[in-house]
Amino acid sequence: MTTINDEQFVFTKMIVADIERAFAFYSSVFGLIEIARISNGEGENEMHEIIIGRAGEQGVPVPTLIVQRYPNKLLPPLDAVTLGFTTSNIEATIAKAIAAGASVTVPVTTQAEHHVKVAFLVDPQGATIELLQYF
Repeated sequence: MTTINDEQFVFTKMIVADIERAFAFYSSVFGLIEIARISNGEGENEMHEIIIGRAGEQGVPVPTLIVQRYPNKLLPPLDAVTLGFTTSNIEATIAKAIAAGASVTVPVTTQAEHHVKVAFLVDPQGATIELLQYF
């Protein structure tokens, strides 16, 4: 059984205009699943979120992406963060992302010294994604 370390990265929260659209995109492109939904607060602090990620061992946190919406607050700029994903087939993943509404901002480049292919995309709501394929 895996143990939990004292210090461990477990989530990133991204505030978006449409949590359902964000979940649909990351689910269809990267195979992430819904782990939980949370709604609480009222007025300016009203908040809705979907916690998405991969299935882990029961009771052991795995890194998750949490898409949040605060309906009574302005959206922060989505270009303030870059989400990084790895893939075994960068071209196929880019094709899935485009089909799901993403656009490519930097096409695939090979960085032989780092043994990686890299591309940058923007998801349908404007968040930056760095996509990596190691070789």
